Amino acid sequence: MNILVIKQTSLGDVLHSTGHVRSIRRNFPDAHITLLTATPSVDLYRHNPNVDEIIEFDRYRIKREWYRHPVACIRHIRETLRSVRRRQYEIAFDLQGLAKSVLFLYGAQAKQKFVKGNWPGLKGHRDREQHAIEEMDSVLALAGLTVGETNMEIQVSDDERRAVETYLVENGIGSADAMVVVSPFSRRESKDWSVARYREMIAQLPGDIWVLVTGSPDRAREIEELVVSTKRPQTLAVAGELSLLQFVELIRRARLLISGDSFPMHLSAAVGTPLVSLFGPTDEHRVGPRGIAESVILRADDCNRCDSRRGCEFRCLEGISPDTVTSQAIRILKTRRR
Repeated sequence: MNILVIKQTSLGDVLHSTGHVRSIRRNFPDAHITLLTATPSVDLYRHNPNVDEIIEFDRYRIKREWYRHPVACIRHIRETLRSVRRRQYEIAFDLQGLAKSVLFLYGAQAKQKFVKGNWPGLKGHRDREQHAIEEMDSVLALAGLTVGETNMEIQVSDDERRAVETYLVENGIGSADAMVVVSPFSRRESKDWSVARYREMIAQLPGDIWVLVTGSPDRAREIEELVVSTKRPQTLAVAGELSLLQFVELIRRARLLISGDSFPMHLSAAVGTPLVSLFGPTDEHRVGPRGIAESVILRADDCNRCDSRRGCEFRCLEGISPDTVTSQAIRILKTRRR
């Protein structure tokens, strides 16, 4: 039996789907499961035992080069579609439900097709009042699957564990040292607390704890400036220093993560690291962390969850004070120490 699963957008969204692929495997233990995902997300499934084959689609290349190299982009789309059509599937799921993903669901040779959303000729489910994970639960249920616990998961190898151990030791961090990871930036500026407030919050954290400030390589300069400006000795800038799976291991080792609505927030839920998350325009009831016993969601009292993508006119996030974040962080750290 062949099953196709499509989930190809941002890292957090793809991580959301890991519990659903596990649920599909439990329903069909002997099936050949093929995953179609975006190139940057492949590592999230690299060691996943529930996937037999991965088809990569470089959607960011399409977005970046469409106007300059349309012929090459069209060729890449056709090659990906050809890879999808090499197999005959009994069931195909599109757990994304956007035009860039449903194209491949329409093109797949599958007896039954299910989608998150409402698309002509496809069995689908859409409920914007549900959490994103619950929406995907409902898509699996449409196919008659028994849907159990669908919390996220991610696996790393011994090589990634050893690499992180080496990295920490080289930077003077021992295995007994407590670490707090701070991730100040997301892909949308409107979701980010100001650097000034992160600086004030980091400076207030206990001096005997290492604070690692993380981010993508393109934010390395900003993160380095933030770390220097805190004037806090046990603070380290970590931007572009680790691979994706090494970053997973770093989050797993941390005692606490402090971040906005971004991929690290979802990652902490997958590996069970306690979390303080700061929410602004996005709705925590739809995209907030799931499955963490020790998690705190903070938002300003007057925020209306406008879901602004370009910029928040009211900068609601600034209504969250550094003192509030620090007090929640220290409370969780004390609990973990006990």
